[in-house]
Amino acid sequence: MKKFSSLVVLMFVSFFGLAQNYKGEIKNIKQEGLHQVQLSPEVRAIANENLDFLRIFDANKSEVPYVIANFKEESVQYNSFKIISKRSIKDSVTSIVVQNETGRKINQFNLKVGNTALTKRYSISGSNDTIAWFGLVAKETLSDLVAKNGIALEKTIYFPANSYKYLRINFNDKKSLPIDVQAIGMYENQFLSEKLVTISDFKYDIVQDKEKKQTKIIFSAGNKYQVDAITFSVLTEFYVREARIVVKKERKIKKRVEHYDEVIAYFDLNSKNDRTIYFNSLQEKEFIIEIENQDNQPLEISNIELFQKPVTIISKLKANQNYEVVIDTTLTKPQYDLQNFIKSSQIDYPKATIFNFKKIDLEKTNASEKPFWQSKAFMWICILFGIVIIGYFSIGLLKDMKN
Repeated sequence: MKKFSSLVVLMFVSFFGLAQNYKGEIKNIKQEGLHQVQLSPEVRAIANENLDFLRIFDANKSEVPYVIANFKEESVQYNSFKIISKRSIKDSVTSIVVQNETGRKINQFNLKVGNTALTKRYSISGSNDTIAWFGLVAKETLSDLVAKNGIALEKTIYFPANSYKYLRINFNDKKSLPIDVQAIGMYENQFLSEKLVTISDFKYDIVQDKEKKQTKIIFSAGNKYQVDAITFSVLTEFYVREARIVVKKERKIKKRVEHYDEVIAYFDLNSKNDRTIYFNSLQEKEFIIEIENQDNQPLEISNIELFQKPVTIISKLKANQNYEVVIDTTLTKPQYDLQNFIKSSQIDYPKATIFNFKKIDLEKTNASEKPFWQSKAFMWICILFGIVIIGYFSIGLLKDMKN
């Protein structure tokens, strides 16, 4: 009887646990050669940021190789900024000042940090003379500082684009010892421009909690999206407000499930600063921003936009041919020869776009193309057969119990 019960369970898993596949098209290719295809937020959300599930097929259903544009390939050059000063005040702050000798606008640092397992709060400011400093980022969190086997790790932090000659990072050391920042720099020769991609699927509601003197902005979307930056359009003239991002979580404690709020980032909204806030990693379909108003009137927020850093794949496409892009969560990471021939310094590939990305409706597939054992009729025959067998053995057991 246990064998037949297992059979029924397997049938349900087989027929109802199929992957939800999606597909789109690449078309209007004007010339043959390597092309760069920027993946939309929708495609990335469906794949759950796992591009192992992605495939490209030509008109003959043959697999077309691709390479994910990698910002940190070995051929990419790492340029360190000159560290002007580095000083620590015990139990207070470690302040590091670097010089942007390029004169170009930058919006990120790559930190090379010695092996550690700390979490650090930091602020970033900019100056043209090292005397007058202007805020860029306040009370951000540097986390996940865990390296293996004593090897140094790298973390990238983001801030509003600027061309200040000097930039200062202040690490809060009140709750822990200083971290070993070995170098501060940037990776050059990237595949993509640093223009962020707008996420349009999120909706939000603004709620005022008068008792707690908070403004709560509740975001929701149909899928989990990678969010790397949030821009606020605020009509209020003068303000400095503390804010945080809260995510609803749950955990099992013995036999019950407990729901709790987890704060994953802190930041400040300041009328003097750029109103774009950058994050190390935020991948959720629902989250809340809580703004502390204290005794002030709530901010007059006219609009909020969410963004993510671009992700691009490189593939060799033929002119005047159409291609199919598929997301299939049953697939594993592909291995293509093409990855040995793409150089990260090349950025002049023509662009291609994915059109008509949608879910594949398996129910509309022609039933005559399927073998009988994959049809719904076979499924229900097996289910009914399993129920009959289980019922037969159950009746037998009841008779034995009476005897």
